[in-house]
Amino acid sequence: METNYDKIIVLVIIFTTGFITWKIIKDFYITKFHRVFAHLIAVMTSSFMLLSCMFLFLPKNYQRGNTSDVEITFVSIFTIIIMLAVIYFFFKYLPSRKTKK
Repeated sequence: METNYDKIIVLVIIFTTGFITWKIIKDFYITKFHRVFAHLIAVMTSSFMLLSCMFLFLPKNYQRGNTSDVEITFVSIFTIIIMLAVIYFFFKYLPSRKTKK
């Protein structure tokens, strides 16, 4: 039986990233729009984050059935951390700084 630890790790990373993105975006837009619209914007944004994260973990020379399905690399994880940091900076940190002044 083949172990799928790489796939499980990648799924946990991707879903965690998507949830964090959804939460940050929803909290930002809920103060500006109705909560339904804020939720829809957050769902669309987190869906794009899920897709982009999945593409980051694809092997460079992927062939169905011949190569592994996912490839965990430092560059992929670092890129996800940078994307989350940018989203946090623009949608959580900067607005909170403006309200304190």
